[in-house]
Amino acid sequence: GHVRLIAGGGIPQGDKETSLPFDYSFSAGGSNDNRGWKARSLGPGSYKYLLDTNRTLTQVADIRIAGSAEYRFAMSKSLKGAFFMDAGNIWTYKEDVNRPGSQFTKDWYKEIAYSAGFGVRIDLEYFILRFDLGIPLNNVSLPKDSRWVWQSRQAMIDELINTFGQADYERLKLEGKIPNPFSPGIRFGIGYPF
Repeated sequence: GHVRLIAGGGIPQGDKETSLPFDYSFSAGGSNDNRGWKARSLGPGSYKYLLDTNRTLTQVADIRIAGSAEYRFAMSKSLKGAFFMDAGNIWTYKEDVNRPGSQFTKDWYKEIAYSAGFGVRIDLEYFILRFDLGIPLNNVSLPKDSRWVWQSRQAMIDELINTFGQADYERLKLEGKIPNPFSPGIRFGIGYPF
């Protein structure tokens, strides 16, 4: 098996700075990180992106904690497989009024997102093509009764209806603007993730 643990952080300078410059920020999700989420779509913290119609697709922050474990095995000479589990999230150092729940607090460990999956690697001698199917196991942006993949979605639906109203919730759902928070995804990579 292979294991990786990483942590990093930065402190924004200046009174008006609420976060690090984009180039120096951390992101979470993607083929080399938490593979249950698209690149730069996880976090920060428990920020409720589903309730924010003005949200950006790219999420960055000042602090990152992540870990991965992978069991790799050979299926043939050039075809390899792997089972994996990823965990982690990103947080802001200072409170971001545009992203409530994003700040790093003493309860940071309750905001760790987990995913698991299976991957196939094609070993072409000079490089490796990698396809990983990642499934989010929990989504910390959801209400406590809907955070895990095996829990009812009712608390999430109730929160959306309370925020937008029944009519707008139905319209947003029809327009496809309420994504499934537990959709599996295929992540493509070149080389091993770590």
